Order: sequence, then C-alpha cells, then structure tokens
Amino acid sequence: MKVPRAIALAFIVVAGSTIAVSTGRAAKPPADADDSAGHDVAVLFSQAGGQSTWRYTVTKAGAGSKDLGHFILDLATCEGQSPTAADIVSATVDGADWSSHLATSEGRGTGCAVTSENFIKFDDLPAADTHVIELTLNGVFPPMDSAAWLKGGRLCQRKAVLGPGCRGYTRTTAMEADPTLVGQLYSGINTYMRQFGFDYTEHPNCTGGLGGHLSGVHGEVATEPTLGRHTFLFHIHIDPVIDGDRCSSSTNDRQRNEMKSITNNTTWAKVQGNWDEWQILEWKFRLPAGLQPTSNFFHIHQLKAQDGPNNGAPTITITPRSNSSGTNKRIQIIHSVDGRNTDKGTIVDNIPLSDFEDEWVQVREEMHYTYEGYYAIKITRIRDGQVLIDHKDENIDMWRIGSTYIRSKWGLYRSLAGGRLDRTPVGQSPLLKNESIWITDFRVYEKNTNPSPGETH
Repeated sequence: MKVPRAIALAFIVVAGSTIAVSTGRAAKPPADADDSAGHDVAVLFSQAGGQSTWRYTVTKAGAGSKDLGHFILDLATCEGQSPTAADIVSATVDGADWSSHLATSEGRGTGCAVTSENFIKFDDLPAADTHVIELTLNGVFPPMDSAAWLKGGRLCQRKAVLGPGCRGYTRTTAMEADPTLVGQLYSGINTYMRQFGFDYTEHPNCTGGLGGHLSGVHGEVATEPTLGRHTFLFHIHIDPVIDGDRCSSSTNDRQRNEMKSITNNTTWAKVQGNWDEWQILEWKFRLPAGLQPTSNFFHIHQLKAQDGPNNGAPTITITPRSNSSGTNKRIQIIHSVDGRNTDKGTIVDNIPLSDFEDEWVQVREEMHYTYEGYYAIKITRIRDGQVLIDHKDENIDMWRIGSTYIRSKWGLYRSLAGGRLDRTPVGQSPLLKNESIWITDFRVYEKNTNPSPGETH
C-alpha cells in the first residue's frame, strides 16, 4: 500500500483540556523510497509544573512497513528560543528509560539527510508495530510546526509534526480551513472563524453606501492545488463590479476584503496584542502569478490599534508595491506610529514580488507591544526553504497612545489609486485588476500575558 500522506490529529493537553489540532501533511518521501513502507505519527502534548511533555505514537502504516530503527525530532522550531538536548529531563520508549540511546548527531547509516543542526535522535529502537516515544523538557515550549525523520529499513521519511516551540510561549489559538466550509459564504465562514477568535465581516458583500457587490464571491474555502488541501481564498474585484470598503459612503477611494482577530478584548484577549505582552503570529499565504500592485497602498496584512485617538494608520503592514508605471514590483514592510519621531517608515523594501508569486510562504512575526518594543519577521518559501525576508528590530515603537489593544488583519485592502466610487467614471488606475490571495494555518502564541488587557496606555 502507498504511504498515507495525511498525518493523524495531534491532541494538545493544557490545564486539563484536550484540543485536537491538525499537524498538516507529511512531506513527500524521496523519489527512490519504497512506497510500500511508512509510519503514521500522532502527538500528545501536556504541560505541568514548568515542564513540557511530548508523546509521539509511531505506528506502522501497513503490511509493507519496516520496523522503526531511528526516530529523529527537529528541535529548531524557534531559533535561539528553541529547546536543546540540555533541556531534556527524561526520555522513554514504550515506558523504558531511553536516555542512554539518545544522540544529537545523525551518525552513520540513517541516510536521512537531516537538515537541522538542533535535533534529538532516539537510537536502537526494538522491533515493534507501534512505539510510544516520550520526551519531557524543562520549561514551557508550546506546540509549533516541526519535523521528524523516521528510519525504517532503507526508507527515511520526513514528516511534518508538532514539536516544542518558543520557550515561555503558550499557544492561544490555531485555525485552518475546514472542508465543510466548501460552498459556504460569508456568514458560514464568519461563524466558523469566530470559534477560534477570528472574524470575517469586512468584505464587499453588503448593501447601501458605495461599492457593494452582493452577487460576487469574495471569500471562500477551496482546495489549493499545491498544498492539496483546503485553504481560505479571498478575492477583490474591478470587473464586473468595482468592490468598495464595506459599503462605506465616506471611505470611497479604497477596497477591502479582510479577516481579522475578533474585535473582543475580554473573551478573546488571548488573540490580541495587549500592553507589554509578547506575541507570535504564524500563517501561510500564496499570491497568484501576475499580481499587480500600484504606487499606492495594497496591504495583505496589518497590525492595527483597535481604539484610541491615533488608531487610523496600522502600526505594521505587509504591502505589495510598484512604481506608478507598474514596474519594480516588490514587497514592503512598513512601520508607522503616532506621528512621533519613532515612526520608522518602510523597514523592508525591494524584496522582489516575483519571489512570492505562485509560491506558498510561511510567515512568523514576533512582537513586544510597548513603546520601546520589538518586532521581528521571517518569511520562508515552503517549496525550497529559501528565506525571503528576515528582519529584526529590538527598539521599535509597537503601541498607540490611548489604545487598549492591537489586532491582526489579513486579506486584500487596497487604494483605488486615484479613483473614487462616488464619481462617474470612477477613474481608478488602469493597473488595477481582479486579485486574490490564498491563506491558511493561523497560529497565535503569547507570553507575559497582561492580567488587565482592557486598560489604556
């Protein structure tokens, strides 16, 4: 039988509760791998007493599967904040102490070509159809996307699994697109997102004002051909109807189709950026080939204050941009604050848009929400692991005077580039056309949780 490509659900156990989380899909085995062999992996995570325990149940996938000889877990999920072998408190295999059979180098004979420099290898596994491999670490390390290499016979599979992530952080929510959302539009997608602390109400499927487009499809869930699974797909239109900004009659020079962290800083404070908190946001996106920005704004991601007297402009945006002629298409990351001299403007520029077109990329942002804060972003192309953007600023203003929290937004939000919906003809830039974005795998983590998130600062 062929190797199953879908990995089993992982169950995360925190403070007595269990949450099922999809770990994603396994990477394809090497081209010369024996398709009759393989293993499935299920993950159980628990946290208590300042320690994190990871249990990997590894089961033969079929009659052709060979006995598992080595299990290698990548620990390099979070660069300098990742765990190492020195953090291991205990390691067992099928209940037996395995600490004398651990290694931090690949050694001879695995043939796994491990790409990480920070991993732990469980050696000399006995013959069995199922192994329970358990690792306890000293410290809080939340579930993050990682990888494991499983050597059985001559085959070494690399599989996407959950592994220990950034030290001291807690995963507060995670969301992927569900197949049951296929064919559902705005209310169904919004109801689904709100279970996880997100919201989808800012789109042109509206009436009144300007730019309403009730007959158009702006948000949907579809099977994305590269990943081979369901993801969210957002659209913005020039033809046959020029979409607007939520049918607003005042902001008539722009278009918006965005999802966001839910506008609720009580029940859902854990998905917001609150004062003095550290937060990590992770997600994946794919822009289509031929996406055409202009010299005006076209944000696909925003960190934006919800309230206060200075919440007009976002604090951080990821923005495709071009020259007025449509050339020099690039990706920018822009920082702005309250008009003070701490505004840093365009902090990343001239990253070719072509590096992103028709490519899935993984984004990780880390923020410290204070006036003398921290912002780091790493964007990695999934196909080949190429790091496209790696930027860090350890002294950057990440707050707005008088705000209570910073929310996150994703989607398509762009200027009509000189056009206005209250004029005939509208007169927008001829560069503008229908555009879309695929997006999925939202993860939110936080540490130094603010006990009073509703206070202004």
